[in-house]
Amino acid sequence: MGLLDQVSNTVSYQIHKATYDPEAERYAKKVAEDAAKKASMEEAAKKAAASESEKKARAEAEAAKKAAMEAEQKERETFDTQRLIGRVFGTVGKIVLVFFILVLGVLGASLATNLNLYRNAPFRILYAIYGFLFFWIVIPYVFLYRWWWQGQRPRFYALLPIIPYHIDHPWAALFFSWLSYKPDDRLLALKEWEGKLAS
Repeated sequence: MGLLDQVSNTVSYQIHKATYDPEAERYAKKVAEDAAKKASMEEAAKKAAASESEKKARAEAEAAKKAAMEAEQKERETFDTQRLIGRVFGTVGKIVLVFFILVLGVLGASLATNLNLYRNAPFRILYAIYGFLFFWIVIPYVFLYRWWWQGQRPRFYALLPIIPYHIDHPWAALFFSWLSYKPDDRLLALKEWEGKLAS
């Protein structure tokens, strides 16, 4: 051990002796423990307040739900003609609206199919689907543009003319007459014209 090491150790010892105070260390440890206890108590208080507010909100929601159920039960127990009439008119209005939309859809499908009878059957089926889905375009096109503006009155062969011949059998006609049509001279001329155009 050299002289330099001895001096270094002596200086370190003297610095440690001058700065070491057991009382100060105990006080610092106590302050740190008190701060940790205070922080944990504050955290516990926050959790308790949050759980208390959550319990209060849950109780209020349950009370509101119970009050609504009681009001609905009370409303069901009493007969109110205005409520009955309102519900009847609301339900009837919805049914009439759905029926009206379906009728317009069928009319659009019929008009689109009757306009394109010179096409093959798969195309007529596609036109029927197109006319049903886009009746709000097809109906104004046929009635306003073609009939009113151009003066071309639409021809009506059948409700959905898919089958290109007239059905004579009574039972088959009962079920499928709305799908069948008898081609006239105009349609035959259109078919001949389409064949010449393709060749």
